[in-house]
Amino acid sequence: MIQLLEESKDDLVAFRISGHIDINDYNVMLPILEEKIKQHGKIKVYAEVQDIEDFSIRALWEEIRFDFTHAADFSRAAIVGDQKWIDWITLAAKPFTTAEVKYFDFKQRDQAWAWIHA
Repeated sequence: MIQLLEESKDDLVAFRISGHIDINDYNVMLPILEEKIKQHGKIKVYAEVQDIEDFSIRALWEEIRFDFTHAADFSRAAIVGDQKWIDWITLAAKPFTTAEVKYFDFKQRDQAWAWIHA
């Protein structure tokens, strides 16, 4: 499930990712991101990732396709999680985007919010 957080405003899109992620989640989230990009040019993303059960193949494909299409449309991305593999994915994504991408542990959530707004 992808849940848009109420902190989303202006050039910031904030969301929580948990449980099972499928194409329906991306059919809701991607238009929101695209609209923010149209409005602001570059946007910031704050994502809390917790208790991921699985990604459907179609959802994963949409994620990859969107990320490559919009690689230059993000200024910052704060990824907050509680599993080391999320940090590894964050590191692996850095060469493919012009955005500053940073991983924070859940204990550092306040620091993530401060960083994304800096």
